[in-house]
Order: sequence, then structure tokens, then C-alpha cells
Amino acid sequence: MNLETKLLLLICLAGLCAILSPWWAWLRLQSLEKKHGKKLLVRSINGEQAAKIILLRGEIPQVDVDETSLVFANYYAAHEPALKLSSSIYHGKRLFDVARAARLAGHALQHRDRQFGKLTSWDALITLWGNLWPILLVLTFFARGKWIIPWAALSVVAMIMTLIHFSKHQLVRDAAQRGQMALEEARLLDGHPENEVKAAFLATRLDHLAIPFSRTWWGYLFFK
Repeated sequence: MNLETKLLLLICLAGLCAILSPWWAWLRLQSLEKKHGKKLLVRSINGEQAAKIILLRGEIPQVDVDETSLVFANYYAAHEPALKLSSSIYHGKRLFDVARAARLAGHALQHRDRQFGKLTSWDALITLWGNLWPILLVLTFFARGKWIIPWAALSVVAMIMTLIHFSKHQLVRDAAQRGQMALEEARLLDGHPENEVKAAFLATRLDHLAIPFSRTWWGYLFFK
């Protein structure tokens, strides 16, 4: 095996790791859900109420909190502005539901402070990538010449998309911290040990890392 082939195989391996990273985040999320996901919030409010409390405390009551029936819900729509929550989170009273709503409200706080950037646009792009790469992978089998060259090209794109996605995650971490801080200041997390709260806000960050898997046709078809 010559040096060029070894290099291409190394690139393909790195690309495989990049493609599988959202799946790893999803598996980690499922583990947290299994361990802590059924715990109800002691203060007995739901996701809608938690989000509205954070928005009111942040002095941005003009941001709506809407229930949506879209398959891939739960996002902050900066152009409206509004939080779009699935029924399970909108009405949910689990600690995990409230944490997810709080993180999205944290994005509204970022938008207020002009720190939100174009996260929504990026999430749409990475969702498109997650749906598209399996199709591109199949097409590489029909490419002329060595199969490893188109595989390596696809791997490079996968690594670039994954690196950008992980860089955007800092905004998600900041939003989760903002939401958690607002809930703690309102004493709405009282009664929960630190490890439960930590798991809930880790889960809402993993939600974002898992987007290239969780919001895809193949992920929804085979693993839901």
C-alpha cells in the first residue's frame, strides 16, 4: 500500500469519526434520558411557563412562546421572534423539559444582547447536511476510477461541517447557562440535587450536537 492510499484511508477514517459524532451525542443523550429523564420538576411548572418566566426576567416579554406540531420543533425563531416548542416540552413538567425550554429562552436573551449570530441558519444547513450525506455516500460507489478518492472528498466535507458545528456549540452552552441561571435566580430548580440539574442541561446541549443525526430522515426512520 503506497503512501497516497494510506493518507486517503486516514482521511476517510477521520471523516467516519466526524459523521458518527452526532450519533455518539444522541446515544449519550439517550443514556441521560434513561437515568434522569423521568424526574418531574419539584416546582411543578411546565416548559411554556419556564420559558415565559425567563423572558419576563430578561425584560423581553414580546417574544412569544408557541406550541408547534412540526416534526423537528424546539428552536428559537429570531425573525418573529418566538420560541417554537413541541407539545411534549410546551406542556412537559419534567426537569429535562424545563431545561430544554430554558436553553431556548437563553437564545432569546442572546438575541437581546446581539450575541445570537446566525445559529438558526446554521442549524438548517447542518440538518440538510445530515440528510444529504448518506445519499452522497451511495453515489460515490458509482464514481469512475478509485472509489477511495470520492470517499476522501466526502470525508473532508464531513470534517469541515463537524468542526463548524462544534464551534457553534459555544453559543448553545452559553444559552443553557443563561437559562439555568435565570431559573436558579427564580428558585425554580430548588429541590433538585446538583447532578440532576447538571444532567438536564447537559441533555439540552447534546440535543444540539445530535442535530445532524436526530433531525434526519434516516435517523427518524431507523432509530426512533
